[in-house]
Amino acid sequence: MTTAAVQVDRATRDQEQALGAALADAFRDDPVFEFLVPKDATNRDARMVTFFTSMARTYLRRNKHAYIAGDGRGGALWSAPGSWRLPQSEILRETPSSIKAFGRNLPRALRLLTQVEGLHPKDPKHWYLGYLGTRCDSQGLGIGSAMLREVLTHADETRTPAYLESSNERNLTLYERSGFRVVEEIKALGSGPSIWRMWRDPQ
Repeated sequence: MTTAAVQVDRATRDQEQALGAALADAFRDDPVFEFLVPKDATNRDARMVTFFTSMARTYLRRNKHAYIAGDGRGGALWSAPGSWRLPQSEILRETPSSIKAFGRNLPRALRLLTQVEGLHPKDPKHWYLGYLGTRCDSQGLGIGSAMLREVLTHADETRTPAYLESSNERNLTLYERSGFRVVEEIKALGSGPSIWRMWRDPQ
């Protein structure tokens, strides 16, 4: 597959499982997810799929901008300006999935969510990239860049900034090539792995 061959589409409700599976595979070596769901955790792969399918379901249910690349090779979950925060009702609705995914580390996951949300910029209104990932066997083919362009092209046309948090240092160059810049490096819960907050002005 070449970059030119990458097809990115808005995901539909019947693709939540495919989207969740793609993102779970993409994040299986992510330091922050190893912090939340350790490598030696029982049924780790299934737990990762449970979490990301839950996230995909939430985005699709709220008509957010969920994208799927190729035949499930990658996925991206975007929130339009002003809609990044999930309401408490949505979090409660997905609590059973969160318990299944994180188990005894659920309090840690919730504390980390509170930490990250507390640093999320309020203004100006911006596109927010919640998750973006490409399956491990499909990385380096331009799929991530193609999924970024789906929203960033529109963001530039409307002069709207964008924001994300990267939990893997090796992804920083991908985002920087697309115009993002690191504004802060933080440690998960003070002593965990690094998370990079990144901002992009319209171009």
